Amino acid sequence: MPKITESALKKELGGELSRVYFLYGEEDFLVKTYAEKIAAAAVGGERDMNFVKYADAPAADEVSDYLDSMPFLADYKCVLIEDLDPDSMNAAEQNAYLKLIANVPETSVLIIAQLHIDPAVYDAKKGKAKPKKLLAEAEKHGASCEFRYLPAAKVCGLIIRRFERAGCSISEENAFYLAEECGNSLTVLGCEIDKLTAYRKGGEVTREDIAALVPKRVDAGIYTLADAIFAGETDRAYRILDELFLQGYEPHAVFSVLSGHITDLYRARLALDDGKNPAQAASAFGYPPNRAFLMRNAFAKAARLPRAYLADCVYIMYTTNKLLNSSRADSRELIEKAVAEISRLGK
Repeated sequence: MPKITESALKKELGGELSRVYFLYGEEDFLVKTYAEKIAAAAVGGERDMNFVKYADAPAADEVSDYLDSMPFLADYKCVLIEDLDPDSMNAAEQNAYLKLIANVPETSVLIIAQLHIDPAVYDAKKGKAKPKKLLAEAEKHGASCEFRYLPAAKVCGLIIRRFERAGCSISEENAFYLAEECGNSLTVLGCEIDKLTAYRKGGEVTREDIAALVPKRVDAGIYTLADAIFAGETDRAYRILDELFLQGYEPHAVFSVLSGHITDLYRARLALDDGKNPAQAASAFGYPPNRAFLMRNAFAKAARLPRAYLADCVYIMYTTNKLLNSSRADSRELIEKAVAEISRLGK
């Protein structure tokens, strides 16, 4: 089955499930939400005996043994794997996972939910070979669904309804303002709406409330962090990083935005060297129209940074991402180490 839409996925939840689901995209809140919905549809109330969740890449044989066992008082056995990174696998490990995906029995459901892996790696033209092969195998034997950021108008509607359910209200104008401050991320919005409703305790949430309680967008903080890192100002970079964590941002979210920003800069540098303008670069690298501004913003800064230096930065972020997804080390310490390594490059 090829890629399916969110609406098609909703319909499947009420009927016969596919054997494999591959969920990915920039809106990690929806990836996580639908992974849990599929698991609930598969095992119902018999979760303890029929469901296993992995936050890293288990051995394929271990997953296969579990999926091959019969469900207990449920329709399916179910395994959920978050952030399965084929780039961290050797050839034998990747082949084992491809074989696993191809042989999930009809009494089981395998869910692969890519929460913190850049969806650009699956792009048909610019993506990476291993991730694309994993995605293709999942689509061959099951279904994939990509979750992009929702349009601003739809996010605005969700915000208004969420406040109404909490006994508060917000104007459409201020709902758009809140969405913009949170980068349209449903994950970030959920945290900020909870904070605002707890503060307001009924009544209308105002623009002043949002300005006072909602921290500046994580990406704005990341740009300041990146400036400090590139300047080799390690102490200032650590202070900015501390502020982001104190504001409640998860280490994985901070790393994802920082890694994306550095990747944008490297791509902009490549485009500059090739004589391309921002619009051409955004098109060449597969940026959707609502994200093309990232390339425009990156061009001016990339012009001041050497290509080899940015390549080294990308490599540091790549190796750190592998450790975040495959080791039990403290995620904050891994990010701080990456910040220190890039800061040293800038001195």
